[in-house]
Amino acid sequence: MAGSYKHATTDAGNLRDNESFVGMIENLGDAYEMAEEMYGMIWVLARRAAPDDPASAVEEARRNYRDGINGPQVS
Repeated sequence: MAGSYKHATTDAGNLRDNESFVGMIENLGDAYEMAEEMYGMIWVLARRAAPDDPASAVEEARRNYRDGINGPQVS
């Protein structure tokens, strides 16, 4: 996959900065593939976290996504 989660993150699992991200994603097709993979990952995790109401888990994550960005980073 030309655009993927691995292209958006560093080897340590942190989100790449804008400059290095742009260097990893060559075109909008790559960016779409990356977004598609991350979308799928979100729903897999939401179904595991809240099997009876995964849509609510996704909405909560959407409203609070900065907590994930600014929270503890993988080292």
